Amino acid sequence: MDLDRGCLRQQSGSILVLRPKSFDVLRYLLENAGRLVSRDELMQAVWSDVIVTEDNITQCIMEVRRALGEQGAKILQTMPRRGYLLEAEVTRGPAPPAAPWADHPGVPAAAAAFFEGRSAPALPNWPSLVVLPFANLSGEAEQDYFADGMTEELTTALTQIRWFFVIARNSAFTYKGRTVDLRQVGRELGVRYVLQGSVRKAGSRVRISAQLAEARTAHNLWVERFDGALENIFELQDRVAEAVAGAIEPNLKAAEIGHSATKPTDSLDAYDLYLRALPHFYSNERAGSDAALALLHQAIALDPNFALAKGQLGLAHIHRKVQGWSGPDEWAEGIRMAREALAEARDDPSTLRLSGNAIGYLAHDFEAGLAAVRRALVLNPNSAQVLNSAAWAHNHACLPESAIPLFERAMRLSPLDPEMPYMMSGIGMAHLIADNLAAAIPWGERSVQRGPTWGAGHRVLIASLMLAGRVADAQAAVSAFQSIIPQTRKLDTILTTWRSREFAERYVAALRAAGLPG
Repeated sequence: MDLDRGCLRQQSGSILVLRPKSFDVLRYLLENAGRLVSRDELMQAVWSDVIVTEDNITQCIMEVRRALGEQGAKILQTMPRRGYLLEAEVTRGPAPPAAPWADHPGVPAAAAAFFEGRSAPALPNWPSLVVLPFANLSGEAEQDYFADGMTEELTTALTQIRWFFVIARNSAFTYKGRTVDLRQVGRELGVRYVLQGSVRKAGSRVRISAQLAEARTAHNLWVERFDGALENIFELQDRVAEAVAGAIEPNLKAAEIGHSATKPTDSLDAYDLYLRALPHFYSNERAGSDAALALLHQAIALDPNFALAKGQLGLAHIHRKVQGWSGPDEWAEGIRMAREALAEARDDPSTLRLSGNAIGYLAHDFEAGLAAVRRALVLNPNSAQVLNSAAWAHNHACLPESAIPLFERAMRLSPLDPEMPYMMSGIGMAHLIADNLAAAIPWGERSVQRGPTWGAGHRVLIASLMLAGRVADAQAAVSAFQSIIPQTRKLDTILTTWRSREFAERYVAALRAAGLPG
């Protein structure tokens, strides 16, 4: 168990990635190996800051056992009505060496042509950088969300510089809370520059401290401090982005940065609620999704014209439908919010990609969805999030030949992305739509391995195996899916998700034939 990198390493050096909460559960049980740990104790240790159901523990325990392999159930025992007991000899020592990049489960070989000679990602031919999570110096742990939000906003601003190659937010956040060697970060992500810093929020004032370093030498190019009133936070974000760009290329024109003249909202309270919602959304858990919805509803209530929050709400409803957590009333709300966001988007690429994806998936208005995500791509072609949304919109419109290269570029921009299972299942789905089952099956397997609780990856794998005539394997995949997430979603709701009725019927028929309920 590599505590620094937040993953499990096999003796061969290859990496097994767990969801953050599953990793925390295993870590706590290892620290208490040989001792019975009650469910209440485990809940308090891992979810002390949020109220969740006991199902969250069950899901994490199942994922840990799968990661431990054939001996998982023997090593990690459930003591009925009492708790959990991890029976293992635990020692501390140096981690085995990391496997080559091409073996990383989050970086599929077919999309990783840039890993030449089984080495780290090659440096792009234009300026490349990563914005590492900014430190929270406010003295209050509950202000972490604000520092995280500033990191995400700066990343978005920098991606809008067309000749910058900016690593996506999700890959950058795998380094959160860790002491890192900038040279190692540069090698792992394939970037020339690293931006890091801190945020201090005190009353109505904000201070952003930032430093830009050359990754190869870890030499600082500049260090700067930006002070301002909280009400001018969007202007502060622009000033930091301009300074970064100017340090890398002194001739950069400020007009190349997407300025916040069209700031997302005039309500700082609404903006604060939006930032609070994001970490809950990224948790990829039912409880987190519920919390994100509540916060986004509050933000929109404070500012009914907050288009970005409405778009994020639309995306949340997509995930809830995929996971079987919602019904028609919620889908209708997602459609309404997405249409309102699109009408108010004002050429904001983030709002366009969110609302376009939701309109295509939830409202089945594929042409409107494609138009929105394609406009987002024109405005910000360097955003992994925009690319991922655009790729899925092309999938739902049954245009797999357009979707695949978009997914591949998104993966390169975010090689350590915790949401990699979404992209993997997306490429698998594209190959399934194209009836390329030989390619669809391994992508489905990778998605399930990397994100066992992501339903779309399981469905891609099950349908691909069934259509390939591997009936026993498809049935086994159904059993595995059901053991992780018992399915309550009606399969008929999948039919309208795809523009091609012929593909949708073939897809659903394969799922049913394999034994998936619904």
